[in-house]
Amino acid sequence: MSEREKLQRRYDELIRDFVAPLLCGGTARIEQPHAPGAIGYYEHANSSHADADSAIFDALHRHAAAIAPLETVPWPDRDLLLIAMAAVNLVHVTDPALDRVFARGARRRVLSWVDEILAAIAPPSTRGDALARHALLDPLPSLRRKDVVAKTWAYTYRFIGRPTDSSLLSRPVFGKFREQQSFHDVVSLLGQLDARSGLGAEGRLRELIARSPVTELVRLDLCESFRFGLATLSVLSDDALRGGIAREIVSRGEWKAAPRLGRALGDPVLVHAPPAHLYFALALCFEVQMTATLDVPGPALPAQLDLSDPDTARYAAVLPAFFDDETMLDEIRAFDDSDRGVVQERCARLAGALPDGIAQQIAPLVRRCERPRGTQASTRDNRGEVRP
Repeated sequence: MSEREKLQRRYDELIRDFVAPLLCGGTARIEQPHAPGAIGYYEHANSSHADADSAIFDALHRHAAAIAPLETVPWPDRDLLLIAMAAVNLVHVTDPALDRVFARGARRRVLSWVDEILAAIAPPSTRGDALARHALLDPLPSLRRKDVVAKTWAYTYRFIGRPTDSSLLSRPVFGKFREQQSFHDVVSLLGQLDARSGLGAEGRLRELIARSPVTELVRLDLCESFRFGLATLSVLSDDALRGGIAREIVSRGEWKAAPRLGRALGDPVLVHAPPAHLYFALALCFEVQMTATLDVPGPALPAQLDLSDPDTARYAAVLPAFFDDETMLDEIRAFDDSDRGVVQERCARLAGALPDGIAQQIAPLVRRCERPRGTQASTRDNRGEVRP
């Protein structure tokens, strides 16, 4: 088999056996990891499985369009393929077969490949690019490995992340097998691997998610060190994207995301950010609160509102700070009287529960930020830039 034929086979495995079932349902299978240099072939390749390619495109577009309107998604695309390669490699290193004495060094090599792949992924430049990355990565943390332990009075067989051998388990001479199934998601598997080996595999998953700013924002539970970086602020400069992200955060749990958003607002670097960039960070927090308030009856606050955590409190302080700043009142004047009353109720409750000093941290940020004038970012589609 020629080198070209081997690369085509590996590319087809990536498309058919991993990306398609990840997005469309089914069992994802991984034969081997993907070396960084393979992208030179992959980015110009055509899949031998047109049905899988078509299903991937449809799934990416459907998931992406649920957040913000767009015409198409760039599949296949170099950066999306790099993201898929990194994802495959991270799942591969959880294989217990690599615990064998003569295979243990393979994990370090594959993780070094992940590092090279991550370094090659450029920031998203269009709405379609940003949303396609999210559609591809969003299912990854929930991908689960199925483990089966089959026992009789005499034998025990373990099928760890591999299909059971029906011919073996059906032999009557062994007696009737009792099967126990367990499922382990990718995040927990990488965490267990790190606990045993200290390889930092889970940290690579965080870095991969950071290559998709939309995913990073809606999966803040996986991003403890989240900060409003340039790529994230560029994505948030698209009004339609920012609104869709706010809705996603609310649907997945506003107060789960609140501490990470508030911690990012406390980043000293943000104090020196350009006023327009600063606005996008604050506007996301504001729009999440507005969405949570107006999409459900009442102010959508916990029954026992506890803002003793300074990170959560910084997030909560954004809404009162917007109400107290005259330049931000345009964000509120468009509401009808009923909605305005609900928002004001939430605002008053938050302001009354803030610990001392928190409002004084957020108010200067709100005063210094500046909403960009001119062309509205929400008019940009997947052909336009998402950077401000």
